[in-house]
Amino acid sequence: MDNIERSIEKVSEFVGDRLCTRQSKTLVTGKLFITGGKGIIGYRVALRLLNSGYPSVRVGFRQPDDECAQELSKKGAEVADFCWTRESTYASALQGVKIVFCVTPYIEGWAKYFPAFLEACEKAGVQYFVKVSFYHSRRTTEPYHRVQLVSLHAKCDELLSRSAIPWTILSASHFMSNPLVMHHLLIANAFYHVCFKPTTHSQDKATASDQENPVVLYGSADGKNINYLIFCFISPNDIAEVAARVLLYSKPHMGKEYTLTGIRAISDDDVTSAISRHACRPVFYEDLPIQMFVDREKGGGEPHWKVRDLVGLEKIKATGLEEDLGFVSHDIEKICKREPETFDDYLEAKQNMTPMESWLVK
Repeated sequence: MDNIERSIEKVSEFVGDRLCTRQSKTLVTGKLFITGGKGIIGYRVALRLLNSGYPSVRVGFRQPDDECAQELSKKGAEVADFCWTRESTYASALQGVKIVFCVTPYIEGWAKYFPAFLEACEKAGVQYFVKVSFYHSRRTTEPYHRVQLVSLHAKCDELLSRSAIPWTILSASHFMSNPLVMHHLLIANAFYHVCFKPTTHSQDKATASDQENPVVLYGSADGKNINYLIFCFISPNDIAEVAARVLLYSKPHMGKEYTLTGIRAISDDDVTSAISRHACRPVFYEDLPIQMFVDREKGGGEPHWKVRDLVGLEKIKATGLEEDLGFVSHDIEKICKREPETFDDYLEAKQNMTPMESWLVK
């Protein structure tokens, strides 16, 4: 990281401190609402808070009778009817809430719902708001900002930072769960009748026939050397631990934006090798020409807006940008007092996984 970037971070931290000092930079406690308990991050955060003994955790679900909802309810969570696309659910989900942990949904037009949700939080008297965002989303000069997913996060982050609610933003790089989740969705959308049956927490073991079907993960080097296919992945477990620490002790974190990355960048081949060591089925990697990558995603049922995002990120990955040591952040070490998890660490912690991840892990 160069001197200019360090200066920008110091200025941002100073401005955040000043904003939250004018509001209420004190420890916030009370009922805590998690926007999505079925998601990769929301589920983990809910578990950590409940296991820590936090007395009042409310978790939003589109389908309150969902298996994940029932599991969290048994552990002491209050399950609330909440759906981003149904603004009528906001007020009841936020009633009596003092702290919000927000993971936005990855659906078409998701960002248009955020202003209404933030306004509902202000009306409900929320005193602290923690949002998960994307790596350096508000740095408009970086190539990530050309990806719509990232630029939309930037707009939402700016809106939050100007709101009356004290806030913390967790800007994370690529989730280690992404290859598992994306392939799960691909199969579920197009090929489930051939080689996959959706799993549940109680029934997530592959059948003998499943084990005979290899899993092919793929990406696109965009015409460059395949060795440039490098991402700096972060474990969802690390994001959840940072989130839980920030939510449980808000005071020193208000007005701050943390950048969360893994300890180093790794190639798609290395990711495939790591998954292979822990998988219940053979796993291979295939590099595709960019148009074939697009066709594969569309053929798997992905909508055009999502394919556009994925292609943009693949092209950035192919530049090798994330291999630079300046990409790596040390915020996890500062907050958790340990190094980030490796891909093997993530895959070994199957007990933390949602069904969208655990289907391939033995």
